[in-house]
Amino acid sequence: MKRLQLIKKLALLCVFFTSTALVAQSTISGKVTDQTGLLIPGVNIILKGTAKGASSDFDGNYEINNVENGTYTLIASSLGYDTFKQEITINSSNITLNFVVKENAQSLDEIIITGVVNPKSKLESSVSISTIGIKQIEQASPRSTGELFRSIPGIRAESSGGEGNANFNVRGVPVSSGGSRYLQLQEDGLPIMLFGDTSFGNADNFLRIDSNIGRIEAIRGGSAATQTSNGPAGIINMISKTGSTESGAIGATYGLDFQTSRLDFEYGTPLSNGLSYHIGGFMRVGEGPRKIGYQGNKGGQIKANITKDFKNGYVRTYFKFLNDRTVMYMPMPVSLTGTNENPTFGNLPGFDITTDTPHSANIQNTYSVYDGNPTQNDMRDGNNPVSTSIGAEFSFDLGDDWKINGKARYSNNSGQWNAPFTANVGTIAEIETLVRDASGATGALTFQDGSPFNPANGLAQDIRYFDVTIEDLSNFFSDVKITKAINDNVGVTVGMFSATQNTKIGWQWSSAISEVAGNGEARLGVFDEFSQGGAYSFGQPVWGNCCQRKYNTVHNVNSPYVGLDADISDKLNFDGSVRFENVNVNGTINSGQLSNLDAAGNLIGFDYNGDGVINDFESTIPSIAGNPGQTVSDNYNFVSYSAGLNYKLNDGAAVFGRFSKGASGRAADRNTYGADGKGDVQFDEISQFELGLKKRLKNGVLNVTAFMSNTTEGISNELNRTVGNPFKALGLEVESALTFGKLGLNGSVTYTKAEIDGGANKGNDPRRQAAFVYNLAPMYSFGTSSQHLLGFTLLGTSKSFAQDDNTLVMPAYAYLNAIVRVGLTEGLSLSVNANNLFDTIGVTEVEGNGNLAGGLAAARTITGRSTTMTLQYSF
Repeated sequence: MKRLQLIKKLALLCVFFTSTALVAQSTISGKVTDQTGLLIPGVNIILKGTAKGASSDFDGNYEINNVENGTYTLIASSLGYDTFKQEITINSSNITLNFVVKENAQSLDEIIITGVVNPKSKLESSVSISTIGIKQIEQASPRSTGELFRSIPGIRAESSGGEGNANFNVRGVPVSSGGSRYLQLQEDGLPIMLFGDTSFGNADNFLRIDSNIGRIEAIRGGSAATQTSNGPAGIINMISKTGSTESGAIGATYGLDFQTSRLDFEYGTPLSNGLSYHIGGFMRVGEGPRKIGYQGNKGGQIKANITKDFKNGYVRTYFKFLNDRTVMYMPMPVSLTGTNENPTFGNLPGFDITTDTPHSANIQNTYSVYDGNPTQNDMRDGNNPVSTSIGAEFSFDLGDDWKINGKARYSNNSGQWNAPFTANVGTIAEIETLVRDASGATGALTFQDGSPFNPANGLAQDIRYFDVTIEDLSNFFSDVKITKAINDNVGVTVGMFSATQNTKIGWQWSSAISEVAGNGEARLGVFDEFSQGGAYSFGQPVWGNCCQRKYNTVHNVNSPYVGLDADISDKLNFDGSVRFENVNVNGTINSGQLSNLDAAGNLIGFDYNGDGVINDFESTIPSIAGNPGQTVSDNYNFVSYSAGLNYKLNDGAAVFGRFSKGASGRAADRNTYGADGKGDVQFDEISQFELGLKKRLKNGVLNVTAFMSNTTEGISNELNRTVGNPFKALGLEVESALTFGKLGLNGSVTYTKAEIDGGANKGNDPRRQAAFVYNLAPMYSFGTSSQHLLGFTLLGTSKSFAQDDNTLVMPAYAYLNAIVRVGLTEGLSLSVNANNLFDTIGVTEVEGNGNLAGGLAAARTITGRSTTMTLQYSF
C-alpha cells in the first residue's frame, strides 16, 4: 500500500514538472543606456503583439515577467530617442538584454499630438513639426519664451522686449499689428488666449518657461487651420511633465554680470493604484539684464497636475498660479549713421543700447483719469500678469474601435502693463520745442531739483508712459472629440471646440521729458509751475491724445470639426479635416475724450488735484469717463479646411504634401466697429501649400519643407495708426538633428521670400521680414558618465526693412549663447550660461525710419551679454 502511494506521488510530480515545462514562463530584464553610457529612465518597452511590457526605472532597469516561450519583437521608445527594435527568442530561460537607445531630439518615430487629426509618428504625418526637448531648452539658455521659439524653423520671433509681448512671424505670414495673430500658443493642447495679438494681452505675457515643461511641439502650416482657433499659420504647444517616471530637481540661479536670483524646483512620481503627480515652479527677484535702477523682476509660478490611469485610459487635473513682474523693454534712443541702405546703429554718449534702457529709478509713478477718477499706478510693476488656472483632461478607449478625448480649462487672468517708450529723441532744443507746441507747456525747463535741464550729451527724449490696466482677460476653453475606426484603414474624428474670452482692458498714458542716460539714472525734465508728477501731460498730446481706450467685450466661439484619416495603401496615407468657426462678440469700447466737457460741449478740464481750480496743465487731461461708448454686437462664421498626403518611401523616409485654407478672427482692439456694432473686418484668411521630405540619416534626421502662402488681411489698428495688406510668401525650411558619438548637432535655416501684394507698397518686403533666419546648436558631452557638457547656440537673421516702404534697412546680425556644465558628483551639477556672449548689437524694430540726418533713432535691440550661474541637484 505504501509502495502504491509512493508511485502515485511520483507520477503526480512528473505530471507537474511536465506541465510546467510545457507552459514555461521566463523573465526579460536589463538596463537601458544612451550612447554615452548614461542610464535612461522612463523608456517604454513592449513585446509587439502582446500586452506585456515595462518601463525603465530611475536607474535604467526594466523587467518583463511571465513571458511564454516563443519569438518576439522587443520595442523600446522614449521621447527624444530613436525607437529600438530587436527580435528575441524565449526558450524556458530568463534573458538579460541590455540595450542602447540613440538620442535624437527630432526622432521620426516620436508620436506627436499637436495639430494632427489623430496622434501618430512624425514619419507618418503630413505636417511640418519640430520638437524641443528638455536638453535643448537648457542649451538654448532662453530668458523668455520668444528667445526659445527662435530655435524653431520657420519662426521669426522678435523677442527683444523682455518676458512677453514678443512678435511672432511664421513662414512670412505678416506681423502687421504685433503679437501673433496667426500663430496659436498653447499649454497642454489648449490656447492660452483666444487671440494672440490683443494689445498688452499677448498670449506669451501669461506664459513662462520653467522645469515643468516636458517638451514643446511646434507645427507650421499644415492642419493647424482646422485643429485650433485663430492659429492657421501654426501652433506651439507647451506640454507639461506628468510624473509618469519618478524624478525631480532643485536649482538656484544667480546673475554673474547683472543682478538676479532665481529658484526652480520640480518633482513627479507614480503613486499606488495608477496615480501619479507632478509639481514645480519658480521664484525670482532681480533687476534684469538691463540696468533700470530698481528690482524690476519679481514673482513666480507654480504648476501641478495629478493623473489617474485606468485600464482603458486616464483622467488628469491640473492647476497653475502665475504672478510675475518683469521689465518691458520698448524702443530706446540709438545712434543712427551711414545710409539708409547701409546704416550703423550704435551707442550714444552715456547710453549703451545693449545694457541700458529708458527705465530709471526716477520714473516711478504714472497718472491718468480712468472711469472718471484720478488714478496712479506704479511704473515699476512692468508687465505683471496674474493668472489662476484650473483644468482637466481625459482619454478613454471605449471598445469596438471607439475612443474619446477631452480637455477643458478656466483661467482667471488680470494684471498691469507699464513701460516707458521713447517716442522722440533729439537735441534738448528740438524736444523742448516739440513738447511745448503740443502741450502748451509754460515755464522754464529744469531738472526736478530746479537746476537747468542741460544733460552732458546734449540729448533729450520725449517719453510715453504706457499705463495699461488689465481688469479681466479671463477665458474658458474646452475641446472634446470622438474617434471611430471604420475598419483597419479608415478612422473618423468628430469634435467640438468652445471658447469664451473676456477682454476688459483700459489704456492710459502720461508723457515726460527725460535726459538720455544709462545705468537707470536718467533724470526727468519738468516745466516750472506747469508740470505735475514729473510729467508734462497726463496724456500724450504729441500724438494728439489719440489713444485712451477702455475695452469691455466678450467673444464666444463654437467650432465643430471633423477629420478623416485613411491608409490608402501600406505606404500612402491621407488625412483631411474641416472646421466650422462660429463667433459672437458683444460689449462696449470707450475711446475716451479730451478732458471734461460742459453741457454745451465746451472744454472745462479736469481738476486732477482736487483744489477747485483748473490750471493750464489740467485743461487738457484726456479721460476715460466710463460712459457706454461704442457698442459692439457682431456675429460671423467661416470655414477652414486642410488635406494632406504622406507617402512612406521606406522605414526611414517619407514625402508629404498639404493644402490648407484657414482664418483668424480679430481681437476687439484690432478692429473698427460701425454704428451697427459690426466689425469692419471680422477675420483674415490664409491659404497655404507645402511639400516636404522627412528622412532618417545614419546619424540623425533631415527635414526639408517648401512652402507657399497667401494672406488676405484687411485694415487693422495698431495704437495710433492703421496697418494691413494682402501678402504672399514662398520659401524653404531645412532642419536637421545629428549625433556623432558624444557630439550632438541641431540646426535649421529658413529662407522666405515675402511680398506685400497690394496697396501703396505693393511689391515691397513686409517690414522686419528677413530673407534668412537660422540657428545652429552643437553640444558635446564628456566625462566618465557624460556628466559634463559644453554647448553653443548660434542664432542669426539676414537684413530686413524697418517699414513697409523699404526705406531703412535693419542690418543682419548673429549672436551666440553658450553653456558649460560640470558634474560635481552624482546628481549635482554647476553650470554657467552666457546669453549673447559677444555682446552683439542686433536691431529688431525701428520707430518710423529714424532721423538719419540727425544721427538718431528710437529702436529696440537685443539685450547684450548676460551671464548666470546655476547650481542644480537632480534626483
